[in-house]
Amino acid sequence: VLSGTGIGPVAGEAFGALMRSSCSLETLYLDDNPQLGEGLGAALSEAPWANTESKLRELHLNGTGLGPAAGAGLAELLRSSRSLEKLYLNDNPQLGEGLGAALSEAPWANTESKLRELHL
Repeated sequence: VLSGTGIGPVAGEAFGALMRSSCSLETLYLDDNPQLGEGLGAALSEAPWANTESKLRELHLNGTGLGPAAGAGLAELLRSSRSLEKLYLNDNPQLGEGLGAALSEAPWANTESKLRELHL
């Protein structure tokens, strides 16, 4: 749990790499770290989310300062994840259009999706 720790954009990039490559991480809490925004958004949008060995079930990104650029990464995550069950995106008002695009594209086309909860 790294909620409210004040970590910034460089850490956001590192967490993006961790989410893409980890085969054991099941839950990641990054809530209330608004400085993550730019770095985490870039990492999400560059992510190849097809790691079939990923066990990431819960991703908590409330209040992380995600902006429109993160929308494409979120769309890809929702489209290709076979393990994610809960995604928390509350308190990221800058997502706007990017989030709208993400929701219009996925996870509905992913027949292997396990997504049960989406918190906006």
